[in-house]
Amino acid sequence: MKKVLSLVLLTLFICLPNKFYAQLITDGAGVSVTVNGKSSFGNLSAVDPYYGNKFRYNTYDFWLPIPSFKIGKTRILGIVNYRVLDFTFDKDFKDSPNTISKIQEIKPTVVVRHPFGKRWAAFGVLIPTMASDFKDSFSINDMVLDGIFGVSRKFGEKSNLEIGIGPHIMYAFDKFLITPAISVDYKSNDGKWFAQLYWPRVNVFRNLGNSTQVGVAGSIDWTLHNLQNYKNNEGQEIDYAQFSAVHGGLQINQRLFDGFWLQLQGGVGFANKYTLYDSNNNSITDYKTKEIPYAKMMLTYRFGN
Repeated sequence: MKKVLSLVLLTLFICLPNKFYAQLITDGAGVSVTVNGKSSFGNLSAVDPYYGNKFRYNTYDFWLPIPSFKIGKTRILGIVNYRVLDFTFDKDFKDSPNTISKIQEIKPTVVVRHPFGKRWAAFGVLIPTMASDFKDSFSINDMVLDGIFGVSRKFGEKSNLEIGIGPHIMYAFDKFLITPAISVDYKSNDGKWFAQLYWPRVNVFRNLGNSTQVGVAGSIDWTLHNLQNYKNNEGQEIDYAQFSAVHGGLQINQRLFDGFWLQLQGGVGFANKYTLYDSNNNSITDYKTKEIPYAKMMLTYRFGN
């Protein structure tokens, strides 16, 4: 069985490099499930129809690599992620933007990297994203164009530290957003510690032998999605919505066999927000929740480990 699985993966992921760079984690393929505790919007008045309406949501992720190739010295590689946010409310209000039961997101991440000199490289990370409840057919309004562009440099005698900097540029719903971005990829000389920092994740782990890793992991999870089919409670037309949360907790990674790993994470989600925007990019409704405990399980395949 192990040989069959390995052969299938090698056939599917042919041409992939032995290493994913700082802009991508080494888990080139996998599935994950995140289960969040029950919560409710905490900044509503008692007369609001959604006051006390508790909800919970689960997140399901599936991702596969994009076959890598080179044009001269330039390497192009990436992954495609499919995410489902599944919401369950105690009280359901039909066709309300506050009780949408399912948001689907398709997010390819393509890295273009061109080395120059001994330790330098120019890179671009392209992240076009489609997110919606998809009750209507796909339109350009379901697209978010996202990307990071910059340069990186390796440090240390063993080039075990790589730092990249550059602007993060996003265009969505007729609005540009430009923010600074940084990526850090580090592995200690003895191979026991490693850390990754890049938008939107942070991982710090210690190797306990060749098959076990323990540490902390965090991420900024956010989804922009089209909501032009809805109105808010006051009858205002909605253009789009943003759901965001910051997750952080403890994680253990255990190698099952070959490149297959089981990863378990538990922690707290905070800064949870669900915001509705009009066509002028103005916030018309801003919902917030308290901290929410969560548990996450991932089964991944790693390349080059």
